[in-house]
Amino acid sequence: MNFPREESLPFGSPQLRFPEDEGAHPAFLIEWWYGNFKLTDSGGEEYGAMVAYFSPGLKIVSMTERESGRFHHEVLGSTPHYAQGALDLRWGGGDRWFRTDPGVSSYHLKSHGDEFGLNLDMESKKPPLLGGGDGLIRWSGGASHYYALSRLQVKGEMRLQSSTVNVEGIGWMDHQWMSSLGTRGWDWYCVQLDNDVDINFWQISNPDGSLESQDLVILYGDNSVYRTEELTLERTDTWVSPATGKEYGTRWRVREETHGLDLDIRAWCPHQEIRILQDRPESGFAFWEGRTAVSGRLDGEPVSGTGQTESVRLPWAALDIFR
Repeated sequence: MNFPREESLPFGSPQLRFPEDEGAHPAFLIEWWYGNFKLTDSGGEEYGAMVAYFSPGLKIVSMTERESGRFHHEVLGSTPHYAQGALDLRWGGGDRWFRTDPGVSSYHLKSHGDEFGLNLDMESKKPPLLGGGDGLIRWSGGASHYYALSRLQVKGEMRLQSSTVNVEGIGWMDHQWMSSLGTRGWDWYCVQLDNDVDINFWQISNPDGSLESQDLVILYGDNSVYRTEELTLERTDTWVSPATGKEYGTRWRVREETHGLDLDIRAWCPHQEIRILQDRPESGFAFWEGRTAVSGRLDGEPVSGTGQTESVRLPWAALDIFR
């Protein structure tokens, strides 16, 4: 069933340049490069992996084993090197994330943690998904530049403790930079449907829990784009962390009327909480970042797929991490 796209919110002219804006923007206060991956080994076991590099220097990695429900995460500090004008991130003595060909959207990621590591080749099968339609969005502290590579074909190796396995799958990479992080929180979602449709949406919330703003972008298989700020998002199940006492969503429903979007999003497991700087109580905080399974309807058809969800609430002390 084909639906017209002209009901989408109007876009401004693109605010980003490629591949130049894949590199670092040192004039901005904070910047991060982020990837999440659904990976399958030769025996059919499924894993969710995430890596995020921040400027200033902070690195977060996590991995979820779907069948067992085991979740691993590490938060690391080092002196990073982020090249300008091209994607070439170097971290510590062994990590590197770079574009392998200036004319092709192909990349390589080598990332090491104590418990697990990734060594992946990635090729983007779609053009960049520009946040807000033009690459400039409202975020927790004001304006932010943001884009995503929403459909990465991934192949390589994953190390878990002393074992290394060959894996392949699908990935999502995004990159964001801004001059102020602010004190608002957010709930961020990416969805990759089996019919080659990718969806990115979020809500920004005030410290009292009220809604500040929201946005949804659909990137279809033919690369057409639909964007709206009219969506309904609700938590339908929650989990309370025994480590921090925080309550997080673990199941959600998102609806959008124009394209008949109605998705049920379910966490692979509830305990995908990431705790940062727990040895510094004045600065440490926790957030939820985890792998999800997706089912529902879009444009009058049943759909299913995979995704990732992030839920962040920023106390004032947490801002010290980025100073």
